[in-house]
Amino acid sequence: MKSKILTGLLLAAVSVPAYTATVRMMGAGNVTCKEWNQLRTSVEYFSAGNWVLGFLSSTAWNTGKDILSGKKAETLFKAVDQYCIKESDKSIADAAVELADHMLDKASPQ
Repeated sequence: MKSKILTGLLLAAVSVPAYTATVRMMGAGNVTCKEWNQLRTSVEYFSAGNWVLGFLSSTAWNTGKDILSGKKAETLFKAVDQYCIKESDKSIADAAVELADHMLDKASPQ
């Protein structure tokens, strides 16, 4: 039952770019980029990092696009690092949305 609720919450959190300003993110996604950058120097980033992985997994499942194929968690975390260096006042949810949008664009047929 908990997994169904969690899946539902994750699916509800998947955003469409036009709605990103109005979609409320819950959980560790509310960690700011400044906090993320500080957490990355310790093992405490694990919770926030897992939130990012769950968001991306939910995006993949919801869209039916295998955007995570061949990806490693650390590579995805480095993409969040790069976003957060530039946008320290944003949240990791913002970083995850940006990353998901980028990955979906690359997964789309050109």
